[in-house]
Amino acid sequence: MRNLNHAAIEPYISTPRLDAYRHFFNPVDDVALLGAYQWNKEVAGAFFPLLQTLEITLRNAIHGEASKLWGQAWFDNVQTKARPTPAQQRHTRQHGVNISKARQALGRRASPDRIVAMQTLGFWTNLFNEVFDVNGQPRALWPTLLQPVFPHATRVHRQRDPIRRSLVKIQRFRNRAFHHEPLWKHRHPANPHQAIQNLLDMVHDVAELIGWISTDTTAYLRAAGYIENLNRVISVDHLNYLQTPGNDSLPLAQARRTLRKLVSSSPGIQDITRRGERVARLIT
Repeated sequence: MRNLNHAAIEPYISTPRLDAYRHFFNPVDDVALLGAYQWNKEVAGAFFPLLQTLEITLRNAIHGEASKLWGQAWFDNVQTKARPTPAQQRHTRQHGVNISKARQALGRRASPDRIVAMQTLGFWTNLFNEVFDVNGQPRALWPTLLQPVFPHATRVHRQRDPIRRSLVKIQRFRNRAFHHEPLWKHRHPANPHQAIQNLLDMVHDVAELIGWISTDTTAYLRAAGYIENLNRVISVDHLNYLQTPGNDSLPLAQARRTLRKLVSSSPGIQDITRRGERVARLIT
């Protein structure tokens, strides 16, 4: 990284974009600046499995439970409030537009499963609006589906509006990640340490919401190392490591965690690699 021509790279990232990193991270040089930029990329990449899992898990949970009650094309006849406000009517119209666009794009291949598969997280978030919450109506999504879709949420947490607020927050974060925007700006932190805590809070919030739907899915995310990887990347240690390339030693805290993990793993031979190459072998 120190041998790169940083001045030649900057125009292709854009000076205004990098200036945001300069002002927030106060890097000592261009190497540290590019390290902070790389850190944001790694955070975004580490978040992708978690965000993707939430979107798919929520989609399949709602579609599965709604199909049991109202058939696979349940989305064509969703019960809404009898006298919606103008703001609520916008949510109803948006629902219809999303379904129509998917059906038109699919043409003859249109089927309930394919139409549902084309919907984004924004579609599912929109369904948690108050206009779809109608007590006593047999075809209303909420509160009918709250318990079957979120079977592992406590009664306090199993409420439509708090879930909606969480989804809105996560959707905005997801859009920021997918549009290549700085994730550390989430919740307007005052400094890098606060940014890191905000990002870790987001990890918790997304994982918790997935767990309310399926504890097995959360267990899978942990077993696959996705959450552990997020905790590794979203750390002062890793940010400092990327801002000071060329130092072949890991930060002490990170090295201790890595060694503990290796020692506590199943007996066998563990290869220790650096930049894809084996540098040591540990027999446990």
